[in-house]
Amino acid sequence: MNVLAIIGIVIGGIALVVVLFGLFSPRFVTMSRSTIINAESDKVWKQLILQKEFVSNWSPWTGKDPNAKMEYSGVDGTVGAVYRWSGNKNIGKGSMTITAVVPGEKVVSRLRFEGMGEADVTLVLQSDSGKQKVEWIYSADNGNRIMARIFGRFTDKFLGPNFESGLSKLKSYCES
Repeated sequence: MNVLAIIGIVIGGIALVVVLFGLFSPRFVTMSRSTIINAESDKVWKQLILQKEFVSNWSPWTGKDPNAKMEYSGVDGTVGAVYRWSGNKNIGKGSMTITAVVPGEKVVSRLRFEGMGEADVTLVLQSDSGKQKVEWIYSADNGNRIMARIFGRFTDKFLGPNFESGLSKLKSYCES
């Protein structure tokens, strides 16, 4: 066998393994983190519902690009409000649109990452004896996109620490 044939077989084999790995990777991905905050529910809710508060006070991505461009449209805290960002490789480019609100309880936003797909993030607030439990949930349908399914396997590893950092900042901000 000549060298080109062997190289072709190896490349074809690697491609087949990647495709099969992607096909057998989960289509749906969900990841969440939560924290307990000792603060009034109104104070915590304001941080969850207002996009400008998120960016200014507790986003784990704020500060990763001091030159990032941010733009807001619509009425902040209401369905249809949009936050757009464009920055370096650490934060990329995308948008977050509020799609559903249950006042004082839950806000759902649609994330769009340029060139990387879409996902939903949900922030849930539950009050109990003066303490607030905040749960931050990420969920995506990666459809039949092979690479998205493969990367979906690592969502918890890559996004989990960011969610933990953001919730830690939220807790510190609301408790101060």
